[in-house]
Amino acid sequence: MVLAGMGLALGFLCTGTVAVAQEHMAIVGEPPFPIVYVVYGPGGVPLARAVVPQGEPCPALAPRGDVAAQLLCNASVTLRAEGTDVMPYAFPVRVCEARLPRDLPANSTTFGGRLLPAVTSNPSNYVLIGDTGMRVKPKNLGTCTKFSDKKLYGIKQCAETVPFDPTMVRGSYQATAEWPLESIMDRAAEESPEVVVHIGDYLYREGPCAQGKGCEHMNNVSNISMPGEWGDNWNGWYADFFEPSLALLEVAPWIVLRGNHESCYRGGHGFFMFLDPRPLPVNWTAEYCVERTDIYEVPFENEQFLVVDDNFVQDVDIDEFLRCPQIDGSARGKAVAVSRYDDPDQRKDRAGIQEEIGYFAAQFRALEAASQSHATNFYLGHHPLLAVVCYQEQYANVDWTLQQALAANPAAFDRVSAAVTGHVHFFQGLIFENHALPVSLVVGNGGTMLDSIEPSGHAALDGLGAFNGAKVQSSFSAGGVFGFSTLRRSVAGGGFDLRSIQAGNNGAEPSEVWATSIPAVRSARRLQGGSGTAKPATFV
Repeated sequence: MVLAGMGLALGFLCTGTVAVAQEHMAIVGEPPFPIVYVVYGPGGVPLARAVVPQGEPCPALAPRGDVAAQLLCNASVTLRAEGTDVMPYAFPVRVCEARLPRDLPANSTTFGGRLLPAVTSNPSNYVLIGDTGMRVKPKNLGTCTKFSDKKLYGIKQCAETVPFDPTMVRGSYQATAEWPLESIMDRAAEESPEVVVHIGDYLYREGPCAQGKGCEHMNNVSNISMPGEWGDNWNGWYADFFEPSLALLEVAPWIVLRGNHESCYRGGHGFFMFLDPRPLPVNWTAEYCVERTDIYEVPFENEQFLVVDDNFVQDVDIDEFLRCPQIDGSARGKAVAVSRYDDPDQRKDRAGIQEEIGYFAAQFRALEAASQSHATNFYLGHHPLLAVVCYQEQYANVDWTLQQALAANPAAFDRVSAAVTGHVHFFQGLIFENHALPVSLVVGNGGTMLDSIEPSGHAALDGLGAFNGAKVQSSFSAGGVFGFSTLRRSVAGGGFDLRSIQAGNNGAEPSEVWATSIPAVRSARRLQGGSGTAKPATFV
């Protein structure tokens, strides 16, 4: 889990809450403009977007035949946003947008000369992925003896520097050679998904890389205190998301969630410019960011995705993953709830935490109302709603804040077949007895530095009492394995087939590590008492 950064050696001259307001940015590298992609907006509206350099006109939307011409007869291209090259939120690009029909054949339309992916109102093949950026979270570059209170992209700035001392280096640094996102995205594209679901955390490059950590290429060679390929600016977003994701952006529209790395003090400005599916305000500038956005639905003919923005929730400080005992014998064990009220590191007091619980309780009531339109619903959130981790040699339920809100109205999820989340950097799948809770999927192993999870493997958590007393019937947990998951509507009907695929693991051949089935209609099975008919999981 990821908490706010604590300090690094930069040497910015700060004038306010952020640094170097008048520095200008040059685009790093040669982005293949226009960069074209499609995101789903509220109500399932597909929105084609094109990123072009600052000052260039928006590209044309061009049908390649009579069918597409008819479908696009009312479509028009508008300017969504135009940034500037002024730091700290330097986006010297324009984002153009066109609303698409709900069905658009493959190879039928270009946007700025680039083919748009096919759009369908009845998809059956999804890719699930999350937590993808390269983890660089400096706390000291080995040169800082005193920090100021100023922050840039959530990182404290250095007030006094000394020559480099490797013993002073602090923070998290993921070597470029250990960040396999491009190969993961390329492999996921080979699955020919009709929709990609990204559960958030795109931008992990919060500051420069310390010497000797294998990620120095992202630094600004002439001035390490200025972003090279890092930060909530165009260079950071292109390097950490767009460039390695191009293959997967080309093959399918995306449902895009906001993670805690896209909160306003980290990467939220770029998220709203490039990915958030809602319209921007008329007076938009690159400084724009809001803490909270409401739930929205992405409905298809047979299933619906319910998107929740939980970016601002603070974790309970349970980052220390230790080995828990294997569950065996008649006393299967029960996961505990670790309360934010008892955590001295919380930024908010008890009243503030209670307000957040009440906010999400209201969001879940809206979710319950939205779920009535479809028999099959999938919950999408960033924080792991129903996951189980090992903490101080005992099992703990996460996420506590969301679970407190759900406990106030557990029926809100009666029509939810599965909850797809991330935030913790591993894969975990939990299926509960009698489908008492939705299937819990954590797909936070998409490329960033991985967390460990113990015990791991097939059946390691079977029998554990999890949130609200629901027992785990079938489980799989995998730390240290990069990859993505696929969700396909079963050919036989009545549900979905889930596959967890490892990819990008030091040259190892991609392979399936876990497979299970997800019911299409959870509430009916639960009310009937269910027999726990999930397909046995397989571990390779």
